[in-house]
Amino acid sequence: MNKKNQSGNMILTILLIITFIIIAVLIYILAGGKIPQIGRTSGVQSPDMEIRNVDTKQTNGEFSDGLINPSFSETYPLDEFGTGIFERQIFDIDINGDGNNDRITRTRNENGTSHFYYQYKIELNKNGKFVDITPDGFRTTEGAECALQKLQFKFNPEFRVVKISRDWENSWDTPTMATKTIYIFNNGSLAPTETNQMKIVCDVTSLF
Repeated sequence: MNKKNQSGNMILTILLIITFIIIAVLIYILAGGKIPQIGRTSGVQSPDMEIRNVDTKQTNGEFSDGLINPSFSETYPLDEFGTGIFERQIFDIDINGDGNNDRITRTRNENGTSHFYYQYKIELNKNGKFVDITPDGFRTTEGAECALQKLQFKFNPEFRVVKISRDWENSWDTPTMATKTIYIFNNGSLAPTETNQMKIVCDVTSLF
């Protein structure tokens, strides 16, 4: 092989090496610039961690009450009139920071019309026994056009519940003044700490 052919082969080899380097860099960038770490497994978030990280304002444009990934979920048949308990879900999460999983139960109740409601029950785990600390009126009021009462659970920086409600007047879709109440832990119970009037609305969901 003459020197001219050797030189041409060397140039071709160099170009191929440069091409491989460019392709490798592009793949690295498209992969997000992350280099796999050998010997390290990716952890799976517990339901507690996932609940604390969820955006409770909106999820894909829809209202969220802040409760996700139930540890128990079951649906039930309704009676001949379409009434009864339709679904029950239980969420295990340490809501008072004592290292023990407490319990929030959400039950969907149907009454044969478009006006269903969610009932909430909050229980603290005290030495393996669950103690009900649910305040009065911890349920939603859902209409076909407007919701008169909704609740939203928040876990950061501390556990609290926001309830926004308004009074019924004349009809379901007659707007009235909405009130916002925030509940926090106080001496082992869940108590209202702040209540403010907001504005006149039909659907209180828009105020979260």
